[in-house]
Amino acid sequence: MTMFKRGACLLICLLMCVTVLASCKTNGDDGKGSVETNVQGDGAAFSTVRRQDYVEYEFKIMYFFGQDGHDNDFDAEKLTGEVLNDKVYAKDLMVKEAYNISLTLDTMPSAELNTYIRNNSMVGDSPYDVYGINRNSMSLCCEGYFLDLTTLEDIDITQEWWDQKWIDSMAIHGSLFSLVGDFSIGTLQCLSCLCFNKDLFSDRHLTYPYELVESGEWTYEKMLEYVKGVSVDLDEDYRYTAEDFYGITGWATEASYSLFYGSGFTFVKKDNKDALEISYSTDTLTDVYNYVYRIWNTENNFRLSGADSLHSQPWDIFKDDRALFLDTTLLKIGMFLSDMEANYGIIPTPKFNAQQQDYSSYSSYTIPMTCVPLNTADPQRTGNIIEAFCTASYDNVTPDIFEIVTKLQNVKDPESAKMVDIIIRTKMFDPALWYDIPGYGTLCRAMLNSDSTNISSYIKGYAKNAPTKLKEINDLYLDAKNKK
Repeated sequence: MTMFKRGACLLICLLMCVTVLASCKTNGDDGKGSVETNVQGDGAAFSTVRRQDYVEYEFKIMYFFGQDGHDNDFDAEKLTGEVLNDKVYAKDLMVKEAYNISLTLDTMPSAELNTYIRNNSMVGDSPYDVYGINRNSMSLCCEGYFLDLTTLEDIDITQEWWDQKWIDSMAIHGSLFSLVGDFSIGTLQCLSCLCFNKDLFSDRHLTYPYELVESGEWTYEKMLEYVKGVSVDLDEDYRYTAEDFYGITGWATEASYSLFYGSGFTFVKKDNKDALEISYSTDTLTDVYNYVYRIWNTENNFRLSGADSLHSQPWDIFKDDRALFLDTTLLKIGMFLSDMEANYGIIPTPKFNAQQQDYSSYSSYTIPMTCVPLNTADPQRTGNIIEAFCTASYDNVTPDIFEIVTKLQNVKDPESAKMVDIIIRTKMFDPALWYDIPGYGTLCRAMLNSDSTNISSYIKGYAKNAPTKLKEINDLYLDAKNKK
């Protein structure tokens, strides 16, 4: 899609969203809303989906339950005035009215969900139309419990509302058992990014990084220039703790990966038979990791790794004006920074160098992936409704992702809004991380935690096990292909 067409489409979608939400009103004592929607615009993705009356069919979705609250992707029973809730409410209503269906959403802890899916599949039962799983359930994609989504005629995986990086990275032997896209707003929110404290930048006469991002020059080297020599042991206890000042702060689970994968580096690629293989440049890996190591460890920055009770510390440091940058996810901006007094901006994580073509947003492995049970009663109906929800979200929810992230309406920060659009459209996925290939997927986190730069020694310990795991995955997908 050209930039002109994308811009025109987005403008139409924005106008459509304003129309939808402007027509929302609350009726009766129960607080339930009614929404009038206009879904016939030529520029709307929703208008491209085949229409059918499903005669009050109950469309049932089961999501994994987690702390990130991805059930908000569909769980909006009435209008409340909260940004995400009301946009999801309008989106869901569009689909329910257009297809004459009802919608049921249930959730279950991830470990229990794996057992639930396996047990139902073995007895030939299919109580749900769609499962939303996370990385902990990736093995189910290899074991034959889900439908190959390339066989569903109504799902157009070539379109922008389905993430093309996911499709390119995760389809094996032409089969694809999970999708990532605008069907779930959670896949757009759980992306790594950086916030910077505008007030601290102004006080120190630092230039906001927006122009660097737009020119393609927002790189590891530029990031290092900002944070080099900045950390200060404020309480003079000869160690760096949550009481001190930093160039950058972050939560280790995401921060260990976000800058590293900002380079677009992957350990695993496709071979000429559309199978996964370990393929990377050792020199590039070394250069990428050494930059990340310098930013976090050499410069004594604060990357918290500890109990959940301490989870908010990096955000608290940033809100207390004691860090220039915060490594975070889009979702956690609204969770932790909605009461921040100082002004802040949002930018993508930096590229490895200016020659890198695109920015690269690390996707937290808690994002929901869309899967369809193998023994679903009517695959084409399921695919049709999935595509309807995905396009309705693309038209009416995604254009307002900046407001959803910040939980604020009418925020005057057009630069950050543009940055958020870059972030959500430059997601990247390393199969080594998603399929939990021994050693490779967790390399950056493990080595940062151990304060190590000896990459060759670390990888040597996994050299035999990783190819075996990859072969198992490739063989399982090949079996699925042969059963088509």
